[in-house]
Amino acid sequence: MSVELLLLRHGHASSKPPSWDDRGDFGRQLSQQGEQQSILVGEWIKDQKLLPDRIFCSSAVRTGSTAKAVCVTVGLDQSVIDFEISIYEAEVQNLLNVLCQTPKQVKRLLLVGHNPGLEMLARQFVGDIPKSLTGEIMPPATLVHILLDGEWSQSFETTAICEQVFRPDWL
Repeated sequence: MSVELLLLRHGHASSKPPSWDDRGDFGRQLSQQGEQQSILVGEWIKDQKLLPDRIFCSSAVRTGSTAKAVCVTVGLDQSVIDFEISIYEAEVQNLLNVLCQTPKQVKRLLLVGHNPGLEMLARQFVGDIPKSLTGEIMPPATLVHILLDGEWSQSFETTAICEQVFRPDWL
């Protein structure tokens, strides 16, 4: 049995939260560029027929906006999004714990989060990932499609391959 993991770093975010938001980094919103990137990622997911069964998303404002934009673009009800505070600025161990708790009926999971955790998780699963035009591995709005050979509960020990990487580099 195998499952598919779509790792998505949130779209480009503003450098500061709005003046009325006192949550600091947690409250940073997507920039206009980030909103466009999120739509492009959604279009790519739809074109590739990679609609997720479930979305686990950091509770930060920018990740939530990214996940919601993807849902709108692909035509998914936003009820598939589970907001997880443990994904916010998570280390690899935290992200693996989230994956291990994914229900068995989920065959394709979209995980929307932050760097450096997502990049480190992707590299742990598949090793080297091609760099972007800017030389980064996971700049904002990068999606890494990974095929895991096993169930979610085996995420700590499963083998994986990188199926494809999508980056709206031109934005």
